[in-house]
Order: sequence, then C-alpha cells, then structure tokens
Amino acid sequence: MNSRFATEFVDALAAVRMPDVFNPYCDVCQEHDLPNAPAIRRSNLMQVVQGAAASRVDVLWVGLELGRRGGRRTGLPLTDEPRLPAMSEYWGGGPLRRATRGEPMGEQTATYVWQAVHQTRRRIFFWNVFPFHCHRPDLATNRNHTKDEAEEVADLLPWLVSAIEPREIVALGRAAYAGLSRLGLASRYVRHPGRGGGQVFLGAVHGRPNQ
Repeated sequence: MNSRFATEFVDALAAVRMPDVFNPYCDVCQEHDLPNAPAIRRSNLMQVVQGAAASRVDVLWVGLELGRRGGRRTGLPLTDEPRLPAMSEYWGGGPLRRATRGEPMGEQTATYVWQAVHQTRRRIFFWNVFPFHCHRPDLATNRNHTKDEAEEVADLLPWLVSAIEPREIVALGRAAYAGLSRLGLASRYVRHPGRGGGQVFLGAVHGRPNQ
C-alpha cells in the first residue's frame, strides 16, 4: 500500500453523496462540527492509512457503519474522540485532531475495541462494511444501511482489502459478517462489543469461543 492509494481512497470516499447518510469526509454537522470538520477528518484518515502503509496489517476488523458518537465525529472507524491519541500513537505521525466542538464524546464500541487492541501485538486496521453514518431525518440517530446504499459503495472495501492485504478479516457482529460475505470476502465472526457483548467480544478476538 502506498501514499497514492491513500489519497485516491480518501478522495473516493469524500465524493459520495446519499440522502440520510452523513459522510464525515464531506458533510458538516451544524450543531457539533467545526467549519473545517470534513478536511480534518480526511486528514486524520489519510494519516492513519499512510501509517498502515509504512507498517503492516495483520488483521482487518470490520464493523457495520460509523456510529454517531464515534466514527461520525472522528472520521476513523471504531475510534471515538477519547481514543484519538491512542490511534495517533498506534500508527505514528502527528497528533490526530478533533473536528467537533465541546467535550470529547466517547462510544462503548470504541472503548472495547481499543481495550482489545492494547491486549495484542497483532497490527489491526479498522473499517466498516458501509463507511458512513446512516441516520433517520434526525442526524442524532443510527440506522442500518440499505441494499441500494451498500451497492453504491460495494467497490470500496474490496479495494481497501487488496491494498492492505490483511492476513485475516474479523467481522464484528452478524450483520458485518453477512455484509462481508455479500462482497465475497471471507471473515471470522466475533460478537459485536455493543449492546452488552463487550466481554464476549474481548474473549472472542483473543481466541476464546463466542457465546
């Protein structure tokens, strides 16, 4: 993977527009975002992708979509604002920046994900089946993406996989596992850390059976 891929990939993400889908790489939340929030999030993602390019990726962890409290704000899958310093240290480069006003917002999923990351020496890259935040008319909501929305970005995740060449793909939750299968990508299922699944998730990613 090289810097050219990182630029082209982030540019491709920023070019997508869909109704009731918040694209953090081009959209601005009038309530929470700084005016230049999309540029900050593009820069954050570019830095992380380039850091991975200079290292290696043992495992790709794939969730379903960006959550409103995590990746929607940071532009980084499975990473909330309190975890930005950890992500910066993990892949190297300068400090990652917040794109929002007010107090940093945490997310339960990101908390468990980063707890698991700190417990392994394997190099892990994060992504989602659908790389944006799906919402109802109210931006402060989450919903699952539709089949038509998935088809519009169906080339992005296989493109990423071919570039970073992970040794293994891990699906966080049944929906992510199904989404990866539809894209023709083989993965290992683990329990999603949200909605009470945190401890099962921590065991599963370290080789203990799912419950």
